[in-house]
Amino acid sequence: MTRSLIITDARIWTAETEYAAAVAGAEARMGIEVAVAAPKGSALLGAAASASCSFGLPGAEPSRSPADFLADVRFLSDLARGSRFDVVHSSRSTAHLLAALAVGRRAPLVHLRGSASVPKGHAVNRFMYRRLTRSVVVSSSRVKSWVVERLRMPADRVHRIFVPVDTDAFSPRAPDPGLSGELGIGGGGPLVVNVARLAPVKGHEVLIDAFARVAAGRPGAVLVLVGEAWSGQPEGLRRRAADLGIEPSVVFAGRRTDVARFLAAAAVCVSSSLGSEENSRAVSEYMASARPVVATRVGVVPELVGGEAGLLVDPGDPDGLAAAIERILSDPDGARRMSERARKRAVELLSRTAFAEQLEGVLRSVAASR
Repeated sequence: MTRSLIITDARIWTAETEYAAAVAGAEARMGIEVAVAAPKGSALLGAAASASCSFGLPGAEPSRSPADFLADVRFLSDLARGSRFDVVHSSRSTAHLLAALAVGRRAPLVHLRGSASVPKGHAVNRFMYRRLTRSVVVSSSRVKSWVVERLRMPADRVHRIFVPVDTDAFSPRAPDPGLSGELGIGGGGPLVVNVARLAPVKGHEVLIDAFARVAAGRPGAVLVLVGEAWSGQPEGLRRRAADLGIEPSVVFAGRRTDVARFLAAAAVCVSSSLGSEENSRAVSEYMASARPVVATRVGVVPELVGGEAGLLVDPGDPDGLAAAIERILSDPDGARRMSERARKRAVELLSRTAFAEQLEGVLRSVAASR
């Protein structure tokens, strides 16, 4: 294959946008000429720097406006007729329908599902998947099961490939001694680090309740929450920490571009999510950074951790979360071994190289079936 086209109707950065950008980067490294078609101002147009060219779709809201949808279909149909693409990727359900109608059988369609949305199993969707889509690439086994069971897509045409992480940017490193001073905390106790936007689904209230149990036996421990403000937070979480008497030991670091510094300083990294997580970038970054992981059994997380790179607990269980954190803090040798296994697993399964190798296998099968 020499040319590909990635189509999305997403304007903002989402898990699906990240997945599409990963495909663009991987294909560019294979020597494929990648084009991107997205709404004008879309985050993907800026993120897919590896794309050789990009096209701004004329429709601003194709998922809501029939006129915008038809304008995008006409635009993409003209593009497919005027350019030869060896494969077309769609990202998001509206883009999938756009691609199926506009491209037809001019090029094989490979749909990308990097999010936790459950597909609707109606007849039109089943026809589009089974008859108009050559392959589907998904980020977790649960999403694969949805596609196979709800849409009756043959299992051998659905391929699970984990979202990649930059294993060079997130790699084992010495802690930055200046970080504690920057955060206004003492440097004596262990840091428990969580990276996630402060949304209810991420389970921060449960994590704060769990940390109160940990802090009762470890007065020097500090919980550091790295993530952008969301849904009225962090005010509510601050109040919860104050009610539990641990407010001085909970630091809200906000959205950061230097997440790797926080992970390097962490004694344990936690994902307390209550759901979703079909694309858990945080857990992947924890593992790549060689940090011991405590995470809830949701989405793709058990597949990532694999029973050897961390400890898993039920979502919404503060006692279980606290016990797992304390287990790691109480066993430095065990934590070190866990960290080594996490790093090894990240390099083998989550690196950009691993992602590209698996994607290349999918593309070869698509080419062979033409």
